[in-house]
Amino acid sequence: MTRQALRRLGRLNAEQRLALVGVAVVFASLFLPWWRSPTNDNLVLTGWGDFGPVEAALLLTAGAVLFLLVEVAAGYVPPRPLREWGLLIAGGAWAALIVVYRMFDRPEFTLGGADDPYELHYGIIVALGGAALIFAAGLRRRWDEAPREIERPAERPRA
Repeated sequence: MTRQALRRLGRLNAEQRLALVGVAVVFASLFLPWWRSPTNDNLVLTGWGDFGPVEAALLLTAGAVLFLLVEVAAGYVPPRPLREWGLLIAGGAWAALIVVYRMFDRPEFTLGGADDPYELHYGIIVALGGAALIFAAGLRRRWDEAPREIERPAERPRA
């Protein structure tokens, strides 16, 4: 990242920083064990170790959210009907959907004639948590931008 982008990220508000943490968690989770061998708990496979199109889509989604945050910090306002909160919600939901898909589409573990799928391990749950942080940041932005209830003017006393 350039210095200018890092300076822009320093200007983020609380919700945007929450989304930034979610992006970092999704990226870092790829290096944690996502799957564990059904025969030996010490044999694990990371998201990066079984990198494929699904993990690439997850990184692309996280990168798009990061790009959005950098641009918004520079003063960019998405054109109508798009809103920052809507894009964050969509990015978090899409990342969560990718992770949930990967929970069901597990790699096969082959050892000595046994073809069993890997068992889930904590890294994939961490990735899901990162996607949830991005989604929650979008919801918080939505609540901040929600129009306030218009207060009714005080009724005039009758003469």
